[in-house]
Amino acid sequence: MKSSSDVRPAIILPLGNGSYHYNYNIVEEKVEDPETGEKTVYNYDTVQVWQKPDYENLTRAVIRSEIDETEEFSLINDYYAAQLSIETDEDRKAKAVADYKAHLSRVIAIKTMVKNDLLTEGY
Repeated sequence: MKSSSDVRPAIILPLGNGSYHYNYNIVEEKVEDPETGEKTVYNYDTVQVWQKPDYENLTRAVIRSEIDETEEFSLINDYYAAQLSIETDEDRKAKAVADYKAHLSRVIAIKTMVKNDLLTEGY
C-alpha cells in the first residue's frame, strides 16, 4: 500500500493490536504547500504483518504485496517450460526467461532491503 506522511515514518511501527506496519522505500520529497510554502513529505510503501517482524515474514509480506502466488507460479512454470523446450515459440521462451530473471532480481533486492532495515531498527 502506498502511503504518505508529513512525518518520517518508523520503519517498524507496532500498532498495539499485535500487528506491525513495515514501512519501506521511504522517499523524502520537498513540495510546495499553498498555505505554508515548501514542506517535506515522505512517500513510502507499507505492509502489515501479524507476527513479530522478522526477516522471513517481512520478506514474504513485501513479495506478496507485489505478486500473488498464482502469478509467481505462472512465472516459474513458464520459465521451466522454456528451459525444458516444452515451449517452442522463441519469443515466448525469451519472455519467460527474462520475466523470471527480473522476478528473481526483485526478490533478491527485497531480501537485501528487509535485512538492512531490520539491522537499522535493531531487530
